[in-house]
This record gives sequence, structure tokens and C-alpha cells, in this order.
Amino acid sequence: MHDTFKEVHKIEKNLKSVPKSLKLLSLAFLIYSFSWGMILPYFSIYLARIVPNYSQVGFIISLMSIVAAVISIVIGDLIDKVGRKKILIFAFINYLVIGPIYTVTHSIATLLAARIYHGVAEVGIWIPGCTYVRDISPAHKKAEYMGYFCTASALAYTIGPVFGALVITFFDMKFLFYIVGFAAVVAAIIVQKIPESVKPKRSMLQGIKDVMFKDKFIAKEFKDYTDEKSLGIKVTMISFLSKMSSAILIMTVALYINSIGGSLWQIGLVYSLMYMPFVFQFVFGVISDTLGPKKVLAFGAILSCTFFSALFFANNIVYILIFTFLGSLGLAMVGPVVSGYISVMAKKNNGEITGIYGAISDMAAFTGPLVAGLIADMYGLNFVFIAAAIAMSFVIGIATRM
Repeated sequence: MHDTFKEVHKIEKNLKSVPKSLKLLSLAFLIYSFSWGMILPYFSIYLARIVPNYSQVGFIISLMSIVAAVISIVIGDLIDKVGRKKILIFAFINYLVIGPIYTVTHSIATLLAARIYHGVAEVGIWIPGCTYVRDISPAHKKAEYMGYFCTASALAYTIGPVFGALVITFFDMKFLFYIVGFAAVVAAIIVQKIPESVKPKRSMLQGIKDVMFKDKFIAKEFKDYTDEKSLGIKVTMISFLSKMSSAILIMTVALYINSIGGSLWQIGLVYSLMYMPFVFQFVFGVISDTLGPKKVLAFGAILSCTFFSALFFANNIVYILIFTFLGSLGLAMVGPVVSGYISVMAKKNNGEITGIYGAISDMAAFTGPLVAGLIADMYGLNFVFIAAAIAMSFVIGIATRM
């Protein structure tokens, strides 16, 4: 018990030492993520009412991610030249348009247009945001600081589903999309108050020219990525498989609960608890920096694999709630470890390497819903959870070789 109190005191002390710029950035992302946290649990159900099958639901959800994957590498290189803040603020402002576009989506064509636009803007938020955190993180606190940053968004996704259910009950799903634009503007105002983490080397126009011609689009990024050799391949696989499992879970759980007659509030509760472990990512970051990433990575992957498999047999809301919580706990342990490895590899090309691994995550988020939709149509929604479990079983194997 004495050791537990010492550890809690250590975490409290670490929180006080976090720089103001990281606290403000985390606040901005908390506000922005809260607006999406109200939507995300119900988005796949919203789409299922417009399109005829799960495969099309998966494709529409995944489309945003494939667009983001293409843009991520370019944005990563660009922010190393022009700085982080310009791109971040510009991307937030775009949500004044993106939010309302979703309210007029009555066909597959308009849904596709909304997802493409959303994919471009999303990259301009998360790549500069994550890169900023890596810029200001001390070498011995890479995973810890990234954990703090991720915790802010996780907290928003934890409380968002319940508020989302409340809004949908009294208003309409589409009302939530207007909140997104307002939240993004507030986030942009907060970001404006933090100092730039690097000195811009180029103007925006010159930076774009350098990316396209001097760096030969993605040729330089590919070379820097391959320089990481064995470690880069392992981190790539872990990042891809864990993100794919997460994307499968986010899309499928709501559809599955809806298929067995679950209510809107039950879906909100399950998603709130599903995201709750991610609130404590900073703790897992501290543990990873203290005990070593390999142990945390392996244990997290084992947890996820075990309880994603158990979801196959879940036939009531209580089992679904317990199994999704414990499976997500495993993913929450894996996340800061992966971020820590990426921070170590980033070195002086923070934006570039962050962009590359952002693209890898986006490819995983593209693959997950596609796989989920196809499996759901062919075999049933519960079989989708087996796919997530298999992916995490490979992460266990890779973790033992790190």
C-alpha cells in the first residue's frame, strides 16, 4: 500500500511539472475531441440507416482514413518546414464547413464527399499536434508526455458518448455536427496562445514547393523511414495491428449492441467505459518509461487478444461492457509504448516521422472498417471481434522480439 501511495504522489508531481504549452494544447484537443466523442458511438448506426449493408458502412467510415494516409506523409514533411501552429489552426477552422456538410448527407455521394474533406482536415490536426508534443518532450519523458496528451482526448471520448445520447434523445443526431464546428474554433483560439515549438524554416508557399520538388514528394520520407530497419518494421506492425483492432471495435460494438436490441443509452455507456482506460495512458507512459516498454506492450496485447475473443460469445449488455472495457485497457497500454518508440526514432525529423506513422495508423483505420464490414455481411457481427483478436495475437508475438 505504501508503494502505491508513493507512485500516486510521483504521478501528481509529474503532472505539476508538465509545461503550460502542453496543458493548453491538451485542452484544445479535449474540446475538439469532445465534440466527436458525442458522435462517434452512433456514427456507424447513422450510416447503416442510409446505406444498405455493413460493407458500405465500413467503406464510408474507412474512406476518411485512406485520404488521411496519403496526406499524412506530406503534412509531416511540410510542418518541419513551416512550423506546427499554422497548419493546426487552419485545419481546425475547416471544421466550420465540415460539420454542416454532414447534416446534408442523404446519399452515398454526399457521404463520400464529407469523408474525403474530413480526412484532409483531420491530418492537419493530429500530425502537427502529436509532433508538437514530441518537440517539447524531454528525452526521458517521451512516452509520459505523449500519454498526457492522449489522455486529454481520451477523457473527451469517455464523457462524450453520454452527452451525445442526451442530445440525440432531445434533438437530433445532425445537431451534433454543428457542435463540431464551434468546438474546433474554440480549439483554434487556444492553440493561437501557445508558442511555436520550432522555428519555421520556410513560408507556407516555399514549404509546399520544397515538399513537392526538393524532397521529391515522399522519396525523402521513405528513405528516412527505411533507415530505421528492424525496429521500424516491428513498430510499424504493432502500430498497424493495434490501430486496426481499435478501428474494428469502434465501428462494430455499436452495431452489435443495436442488433441485439440495446438502447441508445446502453451504447453510450459501453463506449464511455470502452474509452475510459485511455484516460490513464499517461500512467502507462510512466510505467513504460520505468519498467521498460516490452513488458507493458506484451501484457497489453495479451489483454486485448483475450477479451476481443470473449466478445464473440457476449450475448448481453453486461458481458459486452466488461469485455470491451478490458480489451480497451490492453490497447490503452500499447498506445504510449508505440508513441515512445516513434519518439525515439523521430530524432530531428519529428514532423516527417510522425507523418509516416500517422499514415500507417490511417491505413490501419482504413483496413479495419473494411474488414469488419465484409466479415459482418458474410458471417455476422460477432465474428468481427475474432478478426480483432487475431490481429492482437500477432502483436503479442512481435512484442516478445522487441
